[in-house]
Amino acid sequence: MNAVSDALFDYAVTHYRNLHQIPEVGFDLPKTAAYVTEELKALGLEPTDRYGQCSVVAQIGSDPNRPTIAFRADMDALPIEETTGLPHSSRHPGAMHACGHDSHTAILLAVAKYLKAHEKELACNVRLMFQPSEEGAVSGAKMMVDNGVMDGTECVVCTHCEPTIHSGHVGIFSGDYMAACIPMEIRFHGKSAHATLPENGIHSLDMAVDAYHELRAMVRQEAGDRKYIWNVGHLAAGDVHNIIPELTTMRISFRFYDIPFSLRVMDRVKEICERIAASYGGTVDLDWRMSTGPVYNDPRIAQRVRAAMEGLPIDESGSKLSSEDFAWYLTKAPGVLFRYGSGNEQLGIIDIAHNSNFQIDEEGMKTAIYTFVRYALQYNQ
Repeated sequence: MNAVSDALFDYAVTHYRNLHQIPEVGFDLPKTAAYVTEELKALGLEPTDRYGQCSVVAQIGSDPNRPTIAFRADMDALPIEETTGLPHSSRHPGAMHACGHDSHTAILLAVAKYLKAHEKELACNVRLMFQPSEEGAVSGAKMMVDNGVMDGTECVVCTHCEPTIHSGHVGIFSGDYMAACIPMEIRFHGKSAHATLPENGIHSLDMAVDAYHELRAMVRQEAGDRKYIWNVGHLAAGDVHNIIPELTTMRISFRFYDIPFSLRVMDRVKEICERIAASYGGTVDLDWRMSTGPVYNDPRIAQRVRAAMEGLPIDESGSKLSSEDFAWYLTKAPGVLFRYGSGNEQLGIIDIAHNSNFQIDEEGMKTAIYTFVRYALQYNQ
């Protein structure tokens, strides 16, 4: 990996370890955003926060006659107490980089350093997008897209660490890669009464139980052979044993690749819940939104990313039903999310993300830096 010198790798590791110590959550990333901003300035770039709270964007090249490509890194951490015992462990109680976003940010800083030093070799402009709130209920990607961060770009590429892929390997997949997600809350309203006088009440939990079974059957029928997740993760009603509950709340995670399928399902969810509630004499409220769409790895871009990975061991990464708000960038331009291997059984680095003992094998970052750099250098040539 000639593009990744020992000095450049050390640069990435230094920033990774520094960022790992200052994890911040959601859109509240003042230290992280300031750190990235100052480093980009030190590289001779002109970062801006104009695309939203705690976002940082800089560009290498500004030739209007050249295409502009975009690289994205997410910067936010998770509200988890770290238990790794690493020398560079979190200094922020209750917060931890348990999903590797600190490595993504360090990788893109290293890419920025290399490409800025080799700017004359580029046949494209490169937009570097550092994003808040990938993990949050409100998407930082959507905020930045709504504020125009993708204007004028031809494509967008990002990476994510993958502990199930061995360090030194990379993963790439073409087509439907990660699922869209609809979190929903269904509230059935009845009428409370003493359990011995059921004729005076309307049992909201009965409505929810009927809906639970009918909705699961409906989604299976609509799905056919499509891949999806329909998970009822919360069903709550009442506080005591002898009162008919007035309110029952159901919370569901619905994940899928096929948007028309999801819209049909949601129409039927509304119809089924309203019909069941009315049959009991109650009512129902349904709140839902698409938190992110599906990640579709464009085959043409994926082929270019694969070419940039030349010389690296490539694992044929399969599709996932997890979600990633990188999908919002793909509403404006085609792109690819690729994986860099961060696991290492020999070092005991095997924990999956969102775990208090999550770690990466830092050597794995080399493959992501290499892929980004080669992708940019080969673009439009």
